[in-house]
Amino acid sequence: MQTRRGCARTPAYGAVLQLCKPRYSLFCRRLRCRAVVSLTSSAMDYSLLKQLLDQVEAYEQHQQVSHSAPAKLAHFAAWLHARAVLTPAAHEPHADEMHRSHETVEVQISKLVVFMNRYARVYSRLALAGTPLLTIDDFAYLASLYRAQPLSKTELITRNVHEKASGTEVIKRLLANGLIAEQAHATDRRRKQLTVTPEGHAVLRQVVGRMTQAAQIVSGDLNAEERQQLLYLLRRLDRFHLPIFLAPRPESFEELLLQWEPLRQPAKTER
Repeated sequence: MQTRRGCARTPAYGAVLQLCKPRYSLFCRRLRCRAVVSLTSSAMDYSLLKQLLDQVEAYEQHQQVSHSAPAKLAHFAAWLHARAVLTPAAHEPHADEMHRSHETVEVQISKLVVFMNRYARVYSRLALAGTPLLTIDDFAYLASLYRAQPLSKTELITRNVHEKASGTEVIKRLLANGLIAEQAHATDRRRKQLTVTPEGHAVLRQVVGRMTQAAQIVSGDLNAEERQQLLYLLRRLDRFHLPIFLAPRPESFEELLLQWEPLRQPAKTER
């Protein structure tokens, strides 16, 4: 393998990288100190560089605590944008509404997520009018099965993060309308698998364009950068909640709190 300068990477190259990695934070601190010294000895302003180095060090700590994937520039940019740019005090003209309504940030997040789900269902119902698909769940099940067929009923319900009873009703509707079919497993005759029928495929082709437009409406007037940022935050929340959802269902709210408390610790460090 060649480096950018054309030098061959030897086996020792990786060892050097591993040796240098623990010294990364020390390097940041020293470079930051030099930037501070430069402020008093030079006409140039390095305050932005100092702020950036602070954020880089905080990002590294976040990566270590949350056991995230290897650092990438795009991920750091999204993390920094969430941490330093999208602040209600700077960008939200009605930031004091929380204080007036006595709602915490967490309560507002929960409420708005529910509202967004309702908006999406209204738009999707209009997009699906005149088709055998009654709800956005019908479309989601049919589309996810088409992408990953064959699937068992349990696998399809889990992919759509649904309660078993609700998911079973969706599957019954799709079966009754002839959009999906149930057949025996290829190697285990006791198991049943679901596939999309030609009729189901035809319905998907009919509605996919309108559902794409409905999704664009849900994204509102956010620009491309804001949409990427929102997607990043929603994916983080999904990674947090999915293990809780897939775990054995707690029998009480107190038991749920016991499941939730260990998972939230990395978030405290990030702040």
